[in-house]
Amino acid sequence: MSTLSSDVAAFVPAFDPLVPHPAHVRDPYRVYRQLREHAPMYRSPHGVWVASAHREVSYMLKDANFGRGYFYFENMAERLGPGILDQPVYASARNMMVMKDGDDHLRVRSAVARSFSLKRVEALRPFMRSVMNRLIDDALGKTSFDVMLDLAFPLPSAVICHLIGIPEHDWPKFSQRSANGSRALEPAPLSPLELFEQNKAINESHEYFQWLIELRRREPGDDLTSQLIAAEAEGKVTRAETIDNLRMMFVGGQETTVNTIGNGLLALYQHPDQLRALKSDMTLLPDAVTEMVRYDSAVQMTPRQARVDIEVAGASIKAGETILCIVASANRDSSAWPDADRFDISRRNSYPLSFGGGPHYCLGAQLGQVETEVALQTIFERLPDLRPEVDNPRWLPGTVVFRGLQSLPATA
Repeated sequence: MSTLSSDVAAFVPAFDPLVPHPAHVRDPYRVYRQLREHAPMYRSPHGVWVASAHREVSYMLKDANFGRGYFYFENMAERLGPGILDQPVYASARNMMVMKDGDDHLRVRSAVARSFSLKRVEALRPFMRSVMNRLIDDALGKTSFDVMLDLAFPLPSAVICHLIGIPEHDWPKFSQRSANGSRALEPAPLSPLELFEQNKAINESHEYFQWLIELRRREPGDDLTSQLIAAEAEGKVTRAETIDNLRMMFVGGQETTVNTIGNGLLALYQHPDQLRALKSDMTLLPDAVTEMVRYDSAVQMTPRQARVDIEVAGASIKAGETILCIVASANRDSSAWPDADRFDISRRNSYPLSFGGGPHYCLGAQLGQVETEVALQTIFERLPDLRPEVDNPRWLPGTVVFRGLQSLPATA
């Protein structure tokens, strides 16, 4: 097998792409460009491979020689001792569909897939619109408001609660950003305080979902919890998988859609010509949302694990080694998209890699697309004079996997 050239092996990017340095959080795309140009397969000091070019990322997301393997599970015990995997935050994650491979992944995915069919997602549009109208009514009662906290976050929260079958009087419990387990998906290990907070939040959510399961056992409905209860009765999933995959809906489907809405609005208002084009022709909205996902992805990277010894772009990867595929970098690769750093809502047939690929293609991709479409259309219709503060974006700190705004103050 060939090996990486000496210049690639010696390459060091401006910032470590796996560490949330403030400058990197503000603009990760400069580092991604450096990686694509100088080291598309980069061996991080953390011991994992980092893939940044579209060709390699797309290949590893789809090829059967790579699994979804989550490198914390492989390296955590070695770094912090075997007992770490018994901590609730990691024990819970191991039951989630997104952390499984092969037959186990298919088994759990099949148990929830019906709730995410195109027909069911499209049927949710009126519900989403009613939620957005209520949120905007509340926002208009204020002299100023925060687009993220008042509009972007409550919508997907309400949609997931509705999908799961959570009683409406309990929706406020899920309507604010909180420790939902997403921090555990970051490459940087949790601090002792973070571990305590994450475990506490997970234990509380487990108690709630156990209660919800008993409620839906007595009062079944056309919701995901009832669907998983039926699958559990048929031996298709375990009780732990039922609980942890209900929690996964918030981990995987809430922050991502929140960030897509926020990142998309930011891109539009930072590109007034694109905003005017969209407002003048709302038939562009589906393609515009796809471009938002490509241009500034809510999920920046996703791990894959080699199942066999294999060579990729001159890198000799051993079976069991982890590769972090930087989908946000691949989405800015000009070999796949002409003028890839330009935000252009008129792009057609664009297929960003933000939702993954292969068997692990995001089950909620269509749901997130429709939620973002409804959110933006309602905002443009109800708040035509919206003026968000876009000159100095306030990004979420301490994260490299997820990219989103912490706040977006605005007046209307």
